[in-house]
Amino acid sequence: MKFISLCLLLSLGLVASSTAMAQSTNSVYIDQSGDNSSINITQFGLGNSLNTDSNHAIFNGNNQSVTISQIGNQNSTNVTLTGTGTSLTNNITGGFNTTNITCGTGGASATGSCNDSVLTANATGSNNALSINRTSKNTSTILLNGNYNSASITSTTDNLLGSTATINATGSSNVVSINQSGPAGANGHSADVEITGSSNVIGVTQSGSSDSLVKISSSGSNNNITVHSGN
Repeated sequence: MKFISLCLLLSLGLVASSTAMAQSTNSVYIDQSGDNSSINITQFGLGNSLNTDSNHAIFNGNNQSVTISQIGNQNSTNVTLTGTGTSLTNNITGGFNTTNITCGTGGASATGSCNDSVLTANATGSNNALSINRTSKNTSTILLNGNYNSASITSTTDNLLGSTATINATGSSNVVSINQSGPAGANGHSADVEITGSSNVIGVTQSGSSDSLVKISSSGSNNNITVHSGN
């Protein structure tokens, strides 16, 4: 019995030690192919990660400029980028923030087009979730200042001039989403959501073959705003 108890205690100790090490280690896993890329990654703190050992962050394409900064503890970023001229700036300051950026398509091989997308996903605070999923020639910006916010931009608009989407939220527990689809018109869809306050829920959906322009400026808390624009 003593021997069995000792083995059990040792096993539990090893598990606890491994868990503590995983939570305190900063990690970066990258697969990169392509030309003229400039990649700068900064991590200060404990337990920050750029993807995982089994699922690497992938940067494919030409003339990319990628800057990722995670300052704080337990922040994670998952990136897949492709295309010509793609640019990404992702600056996170705080703890337990998650960032998911796709841009192109193709899963682990990341062979899909990303074209001239310029992506920004910045947050100051803790427990924020940022998501930008682009599969065409688009521009996206997410800026969060506060805690427990969720912001997402998804676009499949294939207009030659692209589409633009910006989320700028100051406060806590806000949920904001922008979804853009369809060919749009001469200039592409444009959405700009700016929030000052907490516990707001705002959803914008743009679609169709004509340009859609949506601008929302909200100051206050506990507001619920839904906009559908299309033809």
